[in-house]
This record gives sequence, C-alpha cells and structure tokens, in this order.
Amino acid sequence: MSKEYIPVATNETVYFEPQTKDEMDSMIPQMKLGDMLFAPWVFSKGMWYTLGLNDETDLSSKCLFPNIIMDEPLAPLTRWGLARYDFLKSERKFTAAQLGTVGLQKHCLEIQEQAENRKRSMMTKIQNDPANRVTEHDKAENPIAWVQRMNMFQAQIHEVINEDLIFS
Repeated sequence: MSKEYIPVATNETVYFEPQTKDEMDSMIPQMKLGDMLFAPWVFSKGMWYTLGLNDETDLSSKCLFPNIIMDEPLAPLTRWGLARYDFLKSERKFTAAQLGTVGLQKHCLEIQEQAENRKRSMMTKIQNDPANRVTEHDKAENPIAWVQRMNMFQAQIHEVINEDLIFS
C-alpha cells in the first residue's frame, strides 16, 4: 500500500527533504515562494506540519502546511454518495465533523455502493414481478409507454433509497 502526499502548492513547487534541523535552517535562505521543506518538524494539534514560505521576499514569512498523507486515492463520489455527503454536511453537521474529511468520504462511498446494489436488485425484482412484467413486444409496440413505465419504476426505487439510506 503506497502513501502519497496531497499536493498543497503549485506545479513549480520544489520539495526539499532535509535530514537535520541545521540542514533545514541552511535551506531557508535559498527557498522561494512555493518551495516546501518536507520533513515532520512540527507536531501540533495531533498533526505533523511541514515548513513553507508565504512570501518570497520575506524569509520570516514561514508558515506551516499540514503533512496530509492518504493511504490510497479514494474513488470519486457519484449521485448517491454526493447526496449523502450534502445531507450530512447540511443536516447532520455533528456527525460529519465526527467522521472527519477522509472518514466522511469513506462513509459516503459505502452508502453509494449500498445504494447502487439496492437499486440493481430492486429493479430486477420489479421487472420479474408478473404484475409489472414489460416485454420486448410491449417496448416495440408502444415505446413511449415503456419509457414512462421504466421511469416510474426508477422513481419508486429512488424514493425508497433516499428514504432508507441517504436521508436517514
């Protein structure tokens, strides 16, 4: 499992990895804006920070950037994950804060996967139900009615998923 730094600066950033504090102090006068010293020199509030310059002309404008390390890149959120994320951020702020940024992302990915699986299984059940059976003959005979019916099935499924998973 590889670890990667989340970029906190521009494409022109030069990353220095000093081995000692004296080596770090000797590099500071040579730094320019966007340069970063990647070494866990400062530990504060439960997080390691790295040193960077805020202003190229003023060497005393040193600022600390968090060393944010992720174990692996997370998949992007889709419809269900984004809906859950927005709900937690707006309606369940305490829960969202407890989960933290990465925890919230992972939680939304789990909900997204559950919602997609549930949608797939519910659509199969609806289509296999004799009362709702829609055949290819029906589709060819009246395509507009077929599309309306399929949209109705999807709307019902979305309503159930929203009620059970997203907004609960």
